[in-house]
Amino acid sequence: MGRKRRKIIKKVVKPFPKLFMCPLCNEVSVAVYHEEGSDVARVACGSCGANAEVRWLPAYMPVDAYAEFYDIVTGARKPVERPVLQVAGAEGPSETSELGELPGTQDQGEAYEASEDRQS
Repeated sequence: MGRKRRKIIKKVVKPFPKLFMCPLCNEVSVAVYHEEGSDVARVACGSCGANAEVRWLPAYMPVDAYAEFYDIVTGARKPVERPVLQVAGAEGPSETSELGELPGTQDQGEAYEASEDRQS
């Protein structure tokens, strides 16, 4: 007498999609473009032309960049802004010299004024 053999069930792993649905035009035409070594990816819709630059972390996959694009397009998050480097000795006065105070002191002054209002 032999024992009954168990049926082996294999799980099929689906690959991540390469094209996604656009939240604006409802077409499956959104693609993610990323260059190796770059910290920014470009996500663009081939149908309506909507596009945005989103941050790219080393552990990201195209679906993560699409999720950030979706948040930007629907208004849940603001787009990534690249920092602007100010060159020393550049022409024109800086904002701090026009105001005559150090950067960051304005926030402290507002907090001080707010505390005075509470005490009165």
